[in-house]
Amino acid sequence: MSTVSHDVIARLRLLTPVRPLTLSEAYALSELHANRLLELQGVRKPGPVDLLWIRDLPRVRIIPRPRHEMPTLAGFTQWEDGQYKIYINRNSNLGRRRFTLAHEFGHVITWNGRKVIYSRLGGGDSEKHDRQLEQVTDHFAACLLMPRRYVKQAWTMGIQDIEALAELFKVSASAMRVRLTYLGLLDNPDRPLETLFRRENPFISLPQAIAA
Repeated sequence: MSTVSHDVIARLRLLTPVRPLTLSEAYALSELHANRLLELQGVRKPGPVDLLWIRDLPRVRIIPRPRHEMPTLAGFTQWEDGQYKIYINRNSNLGRRRFTLAHEFGHVITWNGRKVIYSRLGGGDSEKHDRQLEQVTDHFAACLLMPRRYVKQAWTMGIQDIEALAELFKVSASAMRVRLTYLGLLDNPDRPLETLFRRENPFISLPQAIAA
């Protein structure tokens, strides 16, 4: 049984600084949000992270749609009629649906502060801004569904097959491959040299918080 309370969005927004973030800070914040959610759920071991509690949140509605109504989209979120409406492609496979729901909930968390905290992304290039925003939100979903600690725990226990790990965490094999590469458990020979010398999780100061 999930222990996530109905005020979880407000509680997560209290962790969000009201200032423009660098890209690395935005990544760090998304992982902070995911880790706090894992704490609230009492996740203690490798396995599929429950997402069903999202449907019970006030002002949040999950709306499955067939592929023909959203042919190029896995999902999207709109604020409409006093609700966050999360549209999910019902014809995607289970792993994709779970990742999409987690991704869209990441947008909900930062919805009311996104114009401030993400204003520096893209450096003035709107397409790059949107691409980086989606990458940051993908990172939130990855951290929530494939927690760093428990993916590494499963790996050291001997579960090192990508398909097996994907099945354990109920995500797609492609998402698991990306996560394992990010965590350094799979080698990425094409990784740019400069990323080897960049701090991964910079400290985030919290001078004040975005109101719920």
